[in-house]
Amino acid sequence: MRQIDEIAASQHGLITRHQLFEAGVSRWTVRRWAESHRIVPAHRGVFALAGSPRTVHQEVLAKILATDVEAAASHTTAAWLWGVSGYRPHPIHVVVNRHRRHHEMLPWKVHQFTGLPRHHVKSVDRIPVTSPALTMLHLAQMVSEGRLGRAIDSAWSLGILSGRDLFDLDQELARRGRNGIVALREAAEARGVDWVPPQSNLESRFMSLIDPVGAHGFERQVTIRRGSWAARVDFLHRSSRTVVEVQSERYHAALTSREDDAERIARLEAAGFTVVEVWDTELFYEPDSVRRRVWTSIYRAA
Repeated sequence: MRQIDEIAASQHGLITRHQLFEAGVSRWTVRRWAESHRIVPAHRGVFALAGSPRTVHQEVLAKILATDVEAAASHTTAAWLWGVSGYRPHPIHVVVNRHRRHHEMLPWKVHQFTGLPRHHVKSVDRIPVTSPALTMLHLAQMVSEGRLGRAIDSAWSLGILSGRDLFDLDQELARRGRNGIVALREAAEARGVDWVPPQSNLESRFMSLIDPVGAHGFERQVTIRRGSWAARVDFLHRSSRTVVEVQSERYHAALTSREDDAERIARLEAAGFTVVEVWDTELFYEPDSVRRRVWTSIYRAA
């Protein structure tokens, strides 16, 4: 039983019928344990040990194990496991390397990926999952261009994805004509290898609002140095020397924070920059005012 406990401990309390047989448990014993609720059926051929916590991670892994020994979480489920903003685990998506007839009968979404590269199957919380780059390709097959871009931004900010990852995946899979590869390539080319993703949802919101004003001229998270003094700013429009600081009421409304911000802004203005402060409430409730102030600063310097 110790061997079984060790296997289940590495699988969120789960064990497959095949693993039980390999551990020397007979079919009769498996049946007896199931009848006495020592093991609880999770899905066909998959059991949960009695008393093991019922979690979403266990649910996801149970469906993976019931699908195929080489299956992995994919699509929106994989995005959730990686921590990509805006995604939930349900409905559970699983990808397999080969097609089997019984997949059509399973009550969750199973995707076929002929020739699934094993190096694109990783592990998150002891659950097999598609790599961040392959997950982005899968998302490109089912979400809008804007939502795909936000997913890439989120994964890039988390440090689990890079431009090189996306370009390498394109080179690896483009010849096979994968669905979604064109949308993913365009998103990668729009960002480039050395692109700096937004550090917060507020920055993403600002970029989407300001795009008609020429967002392509802005650089994110730029360090401005003057002698021994340096300041990292949210956005810099170099040609107009416009700095945009996106502030949150939650983190910048305190008196000390306002004093620190005022000192930074004074130093930046003394160095010849125009600073536009944008608050989170303005981004959502006064977008026209934000566009107008940024537009004025950019074109006043033209």
